[in-house]
Amino acid sequence: GAVVLIAGLAQMALPLNYIRIGVAVALIGLGVYKLIRSRHFRWGGMQVGFRELTIWSFLMASAHGAGLMVLPVVLAGPHAHHHAGSQGAASGAAATLIHTLGYLIVTAAVALLVYQKFGLAMLRRSWFNLDLIWAAALVLTGLLALVV
Repeated sequence: GAVVLIAGLAQMALPLNYIRIGVAVALIGLGVYKLIRSRHFRWGGMQVGFRELTIWSFLMASAHGAGLMVLPVVLAGPHAHHHAGSQGAASGAAATLIHTLGYLIVTAAVALLVYQKFGLAMLRRSWFNLDLIWAAALVLTGLLALVV
């Protein structure tokens, strides 16, 4: 929400191409930073309480770059070429909905795959570096934002 709002305000003062380049550079920069400095917090473990899960969810929702990743979709919309003050809240709501639906579909697919094919015991034995995958996704999205 906040990133889309900031981009909408910036659109009043800057040309759309400058904003696209800025978003792409920010995505690539955040992704490269995560690739270079990919430390993962150790305080949580596999079993966390409601409080820890709530805190972690808030931190990840605030700082993982999803707002930046959804900006190329928002900036590619038909309203992006009109005056920024007339776009309203619909584009922000649509971007949030697209991100949320994509997140839920991928999360459900991975959860079903792990549960049905590998079993829950695998979660205690194996570790997948999702931070590495996320960093690569940030860089890829930034590169696509430059091209599209």
